[in-house]
Amino acid sequence: MRDLALAVAAAVCVWPALAQADGVHDALEAYALYQTDVSALLSADIESDRDVDAALTRLQRHDPNRVARGWIAYGALTAAQSPSFAEGVRRDVRQNGRGPVLNALRTDLYYARRQPDGAPQAIQLVLGAASADRFRIDLAGERYDRFARSSIAQRSSGGDLQGAVRLSPAMRSRLRVTAVSARPMSQIEDFGGRGFWDSFSGREGAAPRVRNGREQHDYASVTDHMLTLAAIVVTDAANSERRRVNALLDEPLTQQCMEMQRLQLRQCLSVSIDGSERSYCLARHGLSGPGQCFANVVR
Repeated sequence: MRDLALAVAAAVCVWPALAQADGVHDALEAYALYQTDVSALLSADIESDRDVDAALTRLQRHDPNRVARGWIAYGALTAAQSPSFAEGVRRDVRQNGRGPVLNALRTDLYYARRQPDGAPQAIQLVLGAASADRFRIDLAGERYDRFARSSIAQRSSGGDLQGAVRLSPAMRSRLRVTAVSARPMSQIEDFGGRGFWDSFSGREGAAPRVRNGREQHDYASVTDHMLTLAAIVVTDAANSERRRVNALLDEPLTQQCMEMQRLQLRQCLSVSIDGSERSYCLARHGLSGPGQCFANVVR
């Protein structure tokens, strides 16, 4: 009986974490791991070929499609932090019923964009997150580009970036946001804020403030995937709408962009002859290129 009681107590303790798990948050972890590695590259010493190779090893272990899915999840959960958008979705549910609203979200990719008041604020949050993430990835790329162009003598020391990346319980807790549980517009270290990923990894820093960003029309469908997912999160339907969630996470423009950057990185590395050239490949196709994939939504 005592063992049974302990098992029940353990299940009760674990249940809150399991209850929060869904396809959106599960996908997000791949992007969080990627951003954690970007943070490591922002702080690492770059003194030798081995340092470059360690950075390449660190980035190449990330699957491009999983990172792309994670980016869509991050954008969706960021959009869900918009008070106006969340209230617009909830008002729609009150007026029309939860079933009809969910049916519209299943069948119409543009439904969430047509919310009367909230979508513009949610879109601004997405654009701000995209700009901030590109800034920090570009910053890492610039470090390796400077090494590529320098005349630093090649040494065999260094290469301390090859350890496995793990998300701590505290990190996972920061990722488990719900609708309007963070304040990225006023607290830059909150989820979706311009300093979130730096704070997440224990770094000092934040991207510059960007006001009134403009959406790139050719990539509006990327935002629509995020807004639809955000609306599903607001209605607390991510678990019941798993098929729709999974389809929305597979956003083709971002995945194609990430796959192309991985292909170009491999091609670039195949013709490189030393650490400086590999560092150039890393800067251009391992960092700045993927950063642009995330920022394609911003004009």
